[in-house]
Amino acid sequence: MSLTEINTEKVPGRVTNVYIGYDATHGVDIKSGIKSFEYWRNHDAKRANTADTKASSTIFQPHSDFSWKLCFVGDCRVAFFATDVGAAGGNQYALDDDGDSNEIEYFRVLMTIEDEAGDSKTRTYTITNGYALKNRAYIGDDEDAIYEYEGDAKSITYSDA
Repeated sequence: MSLTEINTEKVPGRVTNVYIGYDATHGVDIKSGIKSFEYWRNHDAKRANTADTKASSTIFQPHSDFSWKLCFVGDCRVAFFATDVGAAGGNQYALDDDGDSNEIEYFRVLMTIEDEAGDSKTRTYTITNGYALKNRAYIGDDEDAIYEYEGDAKSITYSDA
C-alpha cells in the first residue's frame, strides 16, 4: 500500500469502511473491496452582470455543495439498491431501478491515517444530506470489475479519533 503525504499526515490509499443506512445500527457496513473515495467542493462564482459596464467588481456566489465518488472492486449494489437509507416509510433506497434517489440519512466513510509521530488514528468522513445520483460498472473478469457510485451532499466533514 502506498502512502500519500498530506501536510503532516500520511493517508493510506485504501478506505477501511463505508457505512450506508439510516442510523448507526440500520444499514450496510462495507469492509472489503473499497478502491477509493474522492470528494470535492462545488462553489461556482460568477461576476455580476451590471448594465452598461465592461467589468464588475462584485461576485455572485450560490450556496456550495459537495460531490463525491466511491469506487469498489466488486458490486456493492445491495448497499445502494437494497438498503433502507431513510428512517421514515421503509424501503427508501439510495438508488432504485427507475433512477430515483433518496437521501442517505447515515453515510460514513472511514480510513486509518498516521499522524506525524506515526501513531494510527481513524478518520471518519460524514456525508450530510448525501444522495447517490450515478452508478457505473466497468465489468471485466470478476476479479477486476470496478463499480463507481457518484453523488451530491450538502456537506462532507471529518473527525479523527
